[in-house]
Amino acid sequence: MSYTLNYQGQAYKVEIEEDDKQISLEIDGKKVPVEFQKIEENLFSIIYEGKSITLGVVKKGHNLQIFLNGELYEIESVSERDKRKTSQIASGMQEIKSPMPSRVVKILTKQGDEVDVDEGVVVVEAMKMESELKSPIKGEVKDVFVNEGDAVEAGTVLLVVSSE
Repeated sequence: MSYTLNYQGQAYKVEIEEDDKQISLEIDGKKVPVEFQKIEENLFSIIYEGKSITLGVVKKGHNLQIFLNGELYEIESVSERDKRKTSQIASGMQEIKSPMPSRVVKILTKQGDEVDVDEGVVVVEAMKMESELKSPIKGEVKDVFVNEGDAVEAGTVLLVVSSE
């Protein structure tokens, strides 16, 4: 299967070949062999370059949220029509969502605060690892929907940032 994925404004061509427990990825022409095992619905154990890694993946429409080594990666599947738009800067209303079932450890901003691109806005804990979720845009925190200590499900909107 062939995909075009957008990560932080850059498009990547990804080819995936799968058989039993092995996936062969080719990312922009570079082959990457990966062994994997599904642990739960959105949780996988992979072996890459001899290292065992736990990977959480949540698919929402054309978007993927990947939780890896305590970091959240937002990846968008890009259509041919949308490829022309990949150089545009994200703007508008952006929801910051929980990547998987987790607990809100610390809220780093409050309603009305101005934030920059990649500025931490909330810290969540999942699988005994803390992860700082960051704003994808420069803007103002419009709403905060959670409190510190709240348990949240995957995809729960934690807060909203607006550049408008």
